[in-house]
Amino acid sequence: ERSVPSSGGLICFLLFPDENQNRVCQSTGYFELQLISMENRKGQLLNGDCCDVDRSAAEGDCGSDECDTYFRVCLKEYQTEVSTSGACTYGSETTKVIGGNTFQFKGSQKGSQNRNNDAGKIVIPFQFAWLREYTVIVEAWDRDNGTHSNDELLIERSIYRGMSNPGEEKQIVEYKSLTASIVYTIRVRCDEHYYGNKCNKVCRPRDDYFGHWVCDQMGNRDCMEGWTGPDCKTAICKQGCSPLYGRCNVPGECKCNYGWQGPKCDECLPYPGCVHGTCAEPWHCTCEKNWGGLLCDKDLNYCGTNRPCKNGGTCMNTEPDEYNCACPDGYSGKNCEIAEHACVSNPCANGGTCHEVPSGFECHCPSGWSGPTCAKDECASSPCAQGGTCIDMENAFECLCPPQWTGKTCQIDVNECAGKPCLNAYSCKNLIGGYHCACFRGWVGQNCDINMNSCHGQCQNGGTCKEVTRGYQCVCQPGFVGRHCEVQRNRCSSSPCKNSGRCHALLDGFMCECLQGFAGTTCEVQNDPCSPNPCHNKAQCHSLMGDFYCSCPEDYEGKTCAELKDHCKTNRCQVIDSCTVAVATNDTQWRLWHISSNVCGPHGRCISLPAGNFSCSCEPGFTGTYCHENINDCASTPCKNGGTCIDGINSFQCFCPGGWEGSLCDVGECVALSPQNETTRGPKYKPLPPHPGESQCDSSTCSNGGTCYDHGDSFLCSCPSGWGGSTCNTAKNSSCDSRPCHNGGTCVGGGEAFTCICKDGWEGPTCAQNVDDCNPLPCYNGGHCVDGVNWFRCECAPGFAGPDCRINIDECQSSPCAEGATCVDEINGYRCVCPPGHAGPLFGLGKSCRHAGLQFPHGSHWDEECNSCHCVSGNVRCSKVRCGRRPCILPKALPPLDAGALSCPGGHECVEHQFLTCFSPPCHQWGVCSTPDTPTPLHTQCEPNSGYLDDSCAHITLIFKKDKVPQVSNRLPVAKDDSFIRVSDLEAKGCFSVFLVQSITPDNQKHQENKRRASSMNYCSV
Repeated sequence: ERSVPSSGGLICFLLFPDENQNRVCQSTGYFELQLISMENRKGQLLNGDCCDVDRSAAEGDCGSDECDTYFRVCLKEYQTEVSTSGACTYGSETTKVIGGNTFQFKGSQKGSQNRNNDAGKIVIPFQFAWLREYTVIVEAWDRDNGTHSNDELLIERSIYRGMSNPGEEKQIVEYKSLTASIVYTIRVRCDEHYYGNKCNKVCRPRDDYFGHWVCDQMGNRDCMEGWTGPDCKTAICKQGCSPLYGRCNVPGECKCNYGWQGPKCDECLPYPGCVHGTCAEPWHCTCEKNWGGLLCDKDLNYCGTNRPCKNGGTCMNTEPDEYNCACPDGYSGKNCEIAEHACVSNPCANGGTCHEVPSGFECHCPSGWSGPTCAKDECASSPCAQGGTCIDMENAFECLCPPQWTGKTCQIDVNECAGKPCLNAYSCKNLIGGYHCACFRGWVGQNCDINMNSCHGQCQNGGTCKEVTRGYQCVCQPGFVGRHCEVQRNRCSSSPCKNSGRCHALLDGFMCECLQGFAGTTCEVQNDPCSPNPCHNKAQCHSLMGDFYCSCPEDYEGKTCAELKDHCKTNRCQVIDSCTVAVATNDTQWRLWHISSNVCGPHGRCISLPAGNFSCSCEPGFTGTYCHENINDCASTPCKNGGTCIDGINSFQCFCPGGWEGSLCDVGECVALSPQNETTRGPKYKPLPPHPGESQCDSSTCSNGGTCYDHGDSFLCSCPSGWGGSTCNTAKNSSCDSRPCHNGGTCVGGGEAFTCICKDGWEGPTCAQNVDDCNPLPCYNGGHCVDGVNWFRCECAPGFAGPDCRINIDECQSSPCAEGATCVDEINGYRCVCPPGHAGPLFGLGKSCRHAGLQFPHGSHWDEECNSCHCVSGNVRCSKVRCGRRPCILPKALPPLDAGALSCPGGHECVEHQFLTCFSPPCHQWGVCSTPDTPTPLHTQCEPNSGYLDDSCAHITLIFKKDKVPQVSNRLPVAKDDSFIRVSDLEAKGCFSVFLVQSITPDNQKHQENKRRASSMNYCSV
């Protein structure tokens, strides 16, 4: 039993389901001391006595009897003043006698890798967290033979205090004294499966149900190949295996879920018995074109599939698997196969005679012709064999046979021996298609006409024959060998052509046919395919192995970039923003045609916002989210004296009752009559005629079909039914009294008839029908259209955004793939293409964010004034920069600029600012956006141009040259957390300055730095 140090010896026992989780309360290792050498030349003890002789070493030689040396090692906590007595708190160890006066251990030097050599090795194990600092006491003792007491047998004592981390490196300790010298090494090592600076990190490799990992040199888990996950329990499936419908229990496997099939489990199983159908989900049967029925086994286009109608009949599909044939004249039957008058069409050719029979017709052919319609002559059947040529004759044919064959059809072998072709032969033997001569000795050749001992005809291929003593000798032309120069020498047998060149043998050598890019006798010279440059239109040439590649400009294509690219065929529609797409065309200068979204209707302009959002800028007279509401100009009741107001577009019209006129019905129709007669009939008066005695009636005196009666200086109107009043302009029992017009429609009429003037978005006689704004379908990519009153809204499918769902959200925008993987954007997700040696999830989805009343997809970025925002899985993360108040155009400034870009946000108004100086004159037009309520003034002495400066106030002056500042800028970016920002002009010509005043709390020790800034930045920056 060993003692445990109080500083680190707490022993606790915790039960974890995973043995690798026990990392603190369990640790193990050992302290290793390796003796290298011991030198005790005199063989004496520490007190001066001899080891085994009862006398002092000072009295003389201790003799030949050496010390019986053994060691005792004591390991304890680090001590500033070492006490050799007391407990060895970390442990101790004592060896047996391992040597005499002087000895050393070979293979124990520093750096030795011989782990099997345990001579001189002293090991002290420990089971606590190693504390790095220690004190080790190494004592050499003499085993007593009875001459001394045990306390007097100490030869030497070495004390070493140090600090060691567990590892393989050894520290050498050399101790020398007058008595003896000791050299040893020390190191601390963790037991197997223990790691870390304290040997308290446990990692055991395993390959079983609970995990598949090995341990690295730091004790961290490293999943085996094919496994992943925090516990290395998740197998990596076969590449391409569907993550939704496939699974695996072992690496490289791909087992399909129920209803799915295929090597990658991405093919659904159709409904059992489905014949001509496919599926997008398991157990469905979606019929292919022209097929129907529950199992897609009914042919809906039997005519097109089978073409059953014969003889020119017209096929008509009636029901699935059913058809009718409309037969031409002379044919009948289900498939028009019965010829009623088959000979009407004169089917027999070449003078054949047609005879009708029950099955149709029959042709009686003249001599020399045959076949069902007498269209075949005698040579049509190729009667001549063995390659003979057929010559058609009248009612006959003739075969021109090769020389070895004869007979009418060239099927009889000619007996060539009958002509005695063999000259110097025993016999001639007839063969099929030839003959053979058995030559006499000394004669050769097909006809035995060549004398082997004569030069006549012996040498072939242009060889020259020479007579010699024993016959002849052929001198062959270059490229030929053999007794008769009959063998052509193959110079290509040694493969002389390099770089895959093709060798052709010649009479006097060979020729190499080189691949493109190589030249030379043996294709040994590599040409530069880019010199000269074969690419047109300033394209850059890239050399390849035996080829080249031209990097074409945007408008050209082809191998050498010589062809003008047709953008209409190759380019898809490019999404410019939420409101605009660009379609390729060759009809414009920029080869693009911008098409705007119609989501804002005919009275609005779509304005793009980040992440597929948008807003509508309405024309005058319209309002609403989609500019679908016509502003009711009649809401203020502008028509006086009972006039009817008809709302228009940014206008209105008043229909006045009898006796009133004018744009607002505020002008009476009465005029002063002559003083001679002021008597009237009714409330409405007609002006006197210009001359007395003229008629008071004309075509416009009585309204609505009334009849006018002249009474000299006055008139009387006789009104039709339903109308009254002095001029018949007042309706009696008007049909508009019942308010027949719905949804805000205006009723106009009198008597029994009326007309409804409908508001935008409504139609019908009484404005009761809502106009379908979703017809035609305005939403792309499967978006759902929601119809409103004079507006529509597209609810986009997952993965799409924009007012009409035409924007495919780029889920790769947030760079979700790690370890250098390539992100491939998918519909409502993304796919990571991992580099070699890496694996991981292939697909990813993210939750969208709601912010400021708008929806932003996962991974999208947008700007809010001077801050940038980012949507990450439903959470909005924005930078926190104080932007200051936004510059704007003052209302009094004329002419106004682009109010849409320079207007203030809701709840703010544009006011003058005493400090503001703009970058783009005229500066009197500029103000800042501010709330209507005056903000509470901040009482501080830390103001620009005040000269005040203390430990909590710093002034910074930034000076710029105006001619260097871009004209498009009218705001200066300012660091965040600035308390004030002031801009003013300098007296210096062409410069302006910006003062930044920062108030700092006393505990923020930055005032000295700000003082230095205030004094170091007063210059005109270029």
